[in-house]
Amino acid sequence: MRKRIVWIALVIIMILSACSSNGDGDMAEESADSSVEMSDSEMASEPGSSPSENTVIEPKEGASNTNQSGELIGEKVIKTVSLEYETLDFQQTTDTIEDLADQFDAYIEFSNETTDEPGGISGQQYKSISYTLRVPTESLTDFLNALEDMKAYKKSETIGTQDVTQTYRDTEARIEVLRNKEARLTALLEEAGSIEDIIELENSLSETIQERESLQAVLETFDSLIDYTEVQLYVMERPSLSDSSGDHLPFIDRVSEAFMESMYGFFYFLQSLLIWIIYAIPFLIVIGLIGGILYYVHKKRKK
Repeated sequence: MRKRIVWIALVIIMILSACSSNGDGDMAEESADSSVEMSDSEMASEPGSSPSENTVIEPKEGASNTNQSGELIGEKVIKTVSLEYETLDFQQTTDTIEDLADQFDAYIEFSNETTDEPGGISGQQYKSISYTLRVPTESLTDFLNALEDMKAYKKSETIGTQDVTQTYRDTEARIEVLRNKEARLTALLEEAGSIEDIIELENSLSETIQERESLQAVLETFDSLIDYTEVQLYVMERPSLSDSSGDHLPFIDRVSEAFMESMYGFFYFLQSLLIWIIYAIPFLIVIGLIGGILYYVHKKRKK
């Protein structure tokens, strides 16, 4: 009887120990799963981990934005303006442009004046000039408004913008890296003992300085283009302006304008004819002499 009770007790102990081991294993698995979940959440919160689908990525500093009108509003924006004008009084218009350039502290970078002859019976020659102006960007709007008051017709206007903020910041960062490298190379050069090390360090230092100065020149070019807007201005002299509002003039005014243009063309036709006669005088004299000689010989033979 005792042996049977002992065997029953041993069986119960074995069953209880087995159940307790299974429970410990389940708890270990649950703790392991929870630790994995915690590690995943910690990794997601670290800056080097990959963002989840709900993560919001902030834009880089210096990225270009646009306002409601679509114009770039970045920190570093290069503007360009192209204008085309027609005028009846060429000299007055060019004088006005140059006076406005002085008034707004702009300068003429390039100018080219030409003379064209459209053709026709009038033979009238018309002048045209192209300017490349550098206008302070802060005064650009006032300068363009002042051009509107000229006695000339604005045929076209184009304004372009280019945001170079990101390139400008990247160049600044590269220059700072090169400056730090230059300082380290200088310190190593002072401690160098062998000739080979000195030569190698000097070559590396020279290349670093050259690259830094090249990038510095790029920044200076950017600053010049940003601070002074390039304005391409083209002025053409015309006998009449191509303003579309002229099609709506009264009949009497249109007749008067046509008559004045006709008289203007006839006047220059007479001038061109007189100039042509002056050029042809030597040829007319030679032709007259040859004709006189031939007439004299023919008359003598007839007698």
